Amino acid sequence: DLQVCIPKGSTCCSRKMEEKYQATARLNMEQLLQSASMELKFLVIQNAAVFQESFEIVVRHARNFTNSMFRTHYQSMGPRALKFVGELFTDVSLYILGSDISVNDMINEFFDSLFPLVYSHLINPGFPDPSVEMTECLRATRRDLKVFGNYPKMMMTQVSKSLQATRVFLQALNLGIEVINTTDHLKFSKDCGRALLKMWYCSHCQGLLLAKPCAGYCGVVMQGCLAGVAEIDNHWREYIRSLEGLAKGMRGIYDMEQVLLNLFSLVRDAIVYVQRNEGKLSTTV
Repeated sequence: DLQVCIPKGSTCCSRKMEEKYQATARLNMEQLLQSASMELKFLVIQNAAVFQESFEIVVRHARNFTNSMFRTHYQSMGPRALKFVGELFTDVSLYILGSDISVNDMINEFFDSLFPLVYSHLINPGFPDPSVEMTECLRATRRDLKVFGNYPKMMMTQVSKSLQATRVFLQALNLGIEVINTTDHLKFSKDCGRALLKMWYCSHCQGLLLAKPCAGYCGVVMQGCLAGVAEIDNHWREYIRSLEGLAKGMRGIYDMEQVLLNLFSLVRDAIVYVQRNEGKLSTTV
């Protein structure tokens, strides 16, 4: 009554033994795939963790550089400026991790918040802090009069390109982990299970416990069992090429580290621009 390991003569197997062998064959296949993907998955997970830690370090240093610039050159603005700096770089981190916040919005918010401080401490020093109404007026005026010149736009362009590349790279690494995980839960067809049983265990029913299938036969069986997975091979290769292209760009024009660590100088230059035009601003505002 055997269904797969049909003997030409006598057999050592019963139907129940055949079913157990087939279950074992499926389990063996699952373990082989998991073992094969484990090293790759570990490598991708490790690189994703290292990459995330690296960008967090860069963001922290960039925030510290900007805070140091304010403490050194603009002490009168006090902790309020540091608060706005902290909010900006928090948004930067959240954006890289996938937040829906817009890079342009976070930079506009930073300069909107900064201008009332610059106005009250550098353009009109000694005057009382502006009221809530005056603060809102100054925030609105900032964009209309372009009080910081083109520096906010320059920052938007540089930060947007570098953060977008960083964000996509991290998302791509996490996507790779998800794809690899799918191989751990493959469901093999009935035909695959029968083929695995024939290849690995039917010889046992003839008492040939040490017999091994030839390489060609193994290749044919594996090709049949993994036909569905093989379809993603071209997509996986394209995924790897895309990652390589992103990584190359991030070492060049989209270098997040270079862009973020230089933000303090753009902020400083933007404030200097306001100071150089303070006479015009005092009259206009």
